[in-house]
Amino acid sequence: MSSNGPTGAAADAMEAAAAVGSYRVCDTVVLVCLASASVLIVFTVAFCFRRAFANGYAAAAVAANSAEATAANGRSRCGLAPSALSAIPKLAYRRGAGATAGAGWAQCAICLALVRDGETVRLLPACGHLFHVECIDLWLRSHATCPLCRRDVVEAPAEKIGVERG
Repeated sequence: MSSNGPTGAAADAMEAAAAVGSYRVCDTVVLVCLASASVLIVFTVAFCFRRAFANGYAAAAVAANSAEATAANGRSRCGLAPSALSAIPKLAYRRGAGATAGAGWAQCAICLALVRDGETVRLLPACGHLFHVECIDLWLRSHATCPLCRRDVVEAPAEKIGVERG
């Protein structure tokens, strides 16, 4: 019997060494992967928290409780002040009348329902978009812009002066 490789005890020793070595490599790979995933998770969480605080979410929550949060134009950091919200006129919707003449019907872009005759709506003064009072009031408590065109609902006094001159 001729053999090209080691036989007997030498072959068993080589197989055992190969098996032990492969487990060491496999264990090392698993540990490196776990360490890399842990570092990636820590950096991702840190980035998210840093970005949230940079955008002012925590500052806005604290400032909303203070009287200094309301700017001169009635805007707080997150939305409109109650006084600015109540200054936007409420109207009873009439089909084919006013700013929506010729349209035939109107749809509230927030709740996606049709506005029916006699329903109370708000017509935003800056852009002329029309919404149910309940829908737009909820929106404007947390935003100071129109949900459709993103124009400021209450323009700053400097902007009004620029419009009057121009």
